[in-house]
Amino acid sequence: MENLLWYLISLCLSIFIYWFILPRKWRSLFLFLISLLFISLFNLKYVFYFLLHIILVYLASLYIDKGEKKRRLILSLALLWLIGSLCFFKYSDLFFSTIIESGFEFSWMSKITFPTLLLPLGMSYIIFRLIHFVVEVYKKKSPTCSFIDFALYVLFFPTFLAGPVERFQRFHTQTLEMKTPDLSTINQGLFRILLGVAKKFVGDYLAKAIIPVLNTPESHPRFLVLLCIYGAAIQIYLDFSGYTDMALGVARLFGYKIMENFNRPFFQKNIAMFWRNWHISVYSWIRDYFFFPLFGYRASNLKIYFGIFLTMIVFMVWHKGNLNFLLLGIYHGLGLVVWQLFQEVKRKYPPIRKWSSRSYFNPVGIFFTFSFVSFGFLFFHLDLHQLYAVLDRIF
Repeated sequence: MENLLWYLISLCLSIFIYWFILPRKWRSLFLFLISLLFISLFNLKYVFYFLLHIILVYLASLYIDKGEKKRRLILSLALLWLIGSLCFFKYSDLFFSTIIESGFEFSWMSKITFPTLLLPLGMSYIIFRLIHFVVEVYKKKSPTCSFIDFALYVLFFPTFLAGPVERFQRFHTQTLEMKTPDLSTINQGLFRILLGVAKKFVGDYLAKAIIPVLNTPESHPRFLVLLCIYGAAIQIYLDFSGYTDMALGVARLFGYKIMENFNRPFFQKNIAMFWRNWHISVYSWIRDYFFFPLFGYRASNLKIYFGIFLTMIVFMVWHKGNLNFLLLGIYHGLGLVVWQLFQEVKRKYPPIRKWSSRSYFNPVGIFFTFSFVSFGFLFFHLDLHQLYAVLDRIF
């Protein structure tokens, strides 16, 4: 509670200085310094680590933008550095622990110990922003900017921990056009913050009621366990979207309108529409920078299906590198492939297309999609033994 109070006091003071004391040309620098201070409160090492990445990517982008020779080589080296850094911190513990637990031992393994690598907070979002920027520079779609404006985009503190992964062009345009806020902007920001806090409060309350039931399903009625499965999906939504609402609200108080991350995902009538409206910024990033470059341009149906399947695995493992999220990626990848196959069937057989497009099927589609997603989200809360116990209790 004390930390929250200090955060609110610091936020109010920063907003006052930002709008009413500083001239417009110093606002980006001020926000950049505030972001560095915010990150340093978690760990000062993060500041130096992220600044190293930002400097290297900015220098690479300058060379790519002005140079004609070896542009592709510089881009490849930058992407290798960024993706390698993310994989090293996020998945090295999993890799070494898997080797050790598998029983395969090498003569030199008994002589060393593997340190627990602490993934820098916010690293996944920051790496995605850096990759987005350097690729857009290579495509000549990103405007030139100062180092401070670029670093502010990467480290912008309201979206540092929970996203969304904003696109540079949108963010930079708002930086250049920054004006004095009106009352409507302030009200929008405060409303989103309060909405996020309310979602987090309800989500935390739901988690306390739901998790004990899912951990011991054999001790509770079948209907209650089923109800808790749907409740767990709602709790995950409230948790994720609550953080996003607070981030968007704080950003709005500084004059930035960041992209939405959730758009009524549980009211979509099929799994494809669900994923277009759930964690929108990350899903669209993986679609634009992974799926389309590797699978989506003039590909065969088989290659597209494989690309969809692999994209969902990458999307889930990006959240967390463990077996549960790998299985969740396979689960949703298969769901999307089946949906795409159904679209092919509808194109070939008009009666099926006409039958499935009737309006009274929409509620059925919404319920089926919500159920499919809810059962998949059990991987967030339960290990495989607990998951089996829950399914065994229901079915």
